[in-house]
Amino acid sequence: MDNSRLKFITGQQKKFLAEVSNKSSLSIKSLAKIAKIHPRSFRDWKKEKLTMTFVAAQKFVELFDVILPEDKKLLIQRWQKAKGRASRIGGLALFRKRGSPATLEGRRKGGIKAIANLRRNGFVPYVKKYSLPIGFNEKLAEYVGIMLGDGCITPGQLNITLNSVADRQYVYFVSQLEKNLFGEEPKLYKRKDSKALVLYYNSRFIIRYLLSIGLKIGNKVRQQVGVPDWIKSDPLYRIACVRGLMDTDGGVFLHRYKVNGKDYLYKKICFSNMSIPLLIFVKETLNQLGFTPKMINNVVNKQVWLYNNKEVRDYLKKVGTSNPRLLK
Repeated sequence: MDNSRLKFITGQQKKFLAEVSNKSSLSIKSLAKIAKIHPRSFRDWKKEKLTMTFVAAQKFVELFDVILPEDKKLLIQRWQKAKGRASRIGGLALFRKRGSPATLEGRRKGGIKAIANLRRNGFVPYVKKYSLPIGFNEKLAEYVGIMLGDGCITPGQLNITLNSVADRQYVYFVSQLEKNLFGEEPKLYKRKDSKALVLYYNSRFIIRYLLSIGLKIGNKVRQQVGVPDWIKSDPLYRIACVRGLMDTDGGVFLHRYKVNGKDYLYKKICFSNMSIPLLIFVKETLNQLGFTPKMINNVVNKQVWLYNNKEVRDYLKKVGTSNPRLLK
């Protein structure tokens, strides 16, 4: 009976609560506190807008020596019948509005209505309409290189993780590149436990597009991902893709050594990755551009190197970089 309510004959609930107020000499606020309800709800009880609870009525009877106008079992049964009638009326109205919940059509209508209400109240975001590139181009090829380097695709999200300090300026470049490709800038968040900054989209629409141009969902190393064929078949696309790969998984390094007490310093370029197809693609592209790259296989992260100052300078002229970190 703890959750039961009482259904009085019209006028009796108002009369009963008036007697409670008179005998107790307490304010509405104090009586509402005893009933464990808000004072506004107690006023609605007095106006008979709401049915009162059995527990509250029982407390008033015990504390203030008032008498219920009818037997409590009869009052509860009347409430249960009224509740049943209200449920049937509500069910019929819902059936007329949405159809039978036992049919696919009924569930579909109900689902559409529920999602619309959630979107309207801000609980579910509206589906965004992104634009997509038409055909292939060098910007898209560079973006594929960035994704193959520091990107990740899951069934519901694509993201690129960069260093918030070393790649600070490059973050802006990548963000604007994605805006150019998809019509809207990615969202950003910084990981609290590291210097990693993540650019991401929660868009199955964009993910389906990236899969259609040759990228893959899941672990790139385990799958030993390679570069899509449309990039391999075009020299300009190859260069742009190498630039994206090197700007994320590569770098320019200074090698220092001393001979006969004299210090020497020269620059080297290194691309490091655990996917063999990507290493082979970078090495073959550099060969086609007239460089003499060397591949190192006897380390965990396999590497492709350019070893001398001239080739580093020529690389920056022929391939270039969009990441200021490499120029430092």
